[in-house]
Amino acid sequence: MSDIAFVIRKSEAFKTIATAIMSSRAPHALFIEAPDPFHEKIAVEVARLYLCESGNGDDECPSCRSWNEGDHPDFIRPVEWDKSPGIDDCRKMAAELYLAPVVAPRRFLVIPRGSGLSLPAANSLLKILEEPPTWGALLILSDGGGLPETIKSRTWQLTVDLKEEVSPLALPEGKDDWLSLIASASEMTQQEALVMMNMWINWCLGNGEIERAAMIDKIRLIAEKGHIPNYMAFDLLYAFLEEELSDELFDNLW
Repeated sequence: MSDIAFVIRKSEAFKTIATAIMSSRAPHALFIEAPDPFHEKIAVEVARLYLCESGNGDDECPSCRSWNEGDHPDFIRPVEWDKSPGIDDCRKMAAELYLAPVVAPRRFLVIPRGSGLSLPAANSLLKILEEPPTWGALLILSDGGGLPETIKSRTWQLTVDLKEEVSPLALPEGKDDWLSLIASASEMTQQEALVMMNMWINWCLGNGEIERAAMIDKIRLIAEKGHIPNYMAFDLLYAFLEEELSDELFDNLW
């Protein structure tokens, strides 16, 4: 389990969901507000709970063994995590939810950027919220902002403020530590890399290193917008923070 997944599992919202599932009171529709960088990881961890035969999300049942990193035969992922699905995407994913589970006791659908749903796209979800299949569960994610009341009133609402739960993390020390981190970057999701950079920012701020915190935040923002992959973001951080590369090069990264 990654450090980010561990932090998510410690959150009160996750514990509330886990308790409901274990007591056979799992809601068929969830609405979770959380910071954007955590959305994919939150969705995967909640899906692990829902799709596990025993409800703990981490055992040797056939469903848990079917996970391949963040993919599962009964986990219906959005086409894009950083974009609200349109009406056609919502209809397609809803239709997939009505299909019988492949290996798990349920199927689990995720709708990202819920507050950005158009009214027609939101209305297309009403049927599945009112008449879900017995094996279907739906998660709507948002980083703030509201949902149409017709949608929100049909969901179980939770807030996950993981920014407060993620402690500061010291920067790598020396060239070897940086090279090891860069080499492992391909194994991280973008969300994990962004959270790690946020933890470094908190550490720098706590130690009064304002300029280094600002530098990390600039590269974090570039990575978040999708301009560079994880390994390049860490490589640039090493160059700027340890090799004192000129920040004039930022103009070429946007």
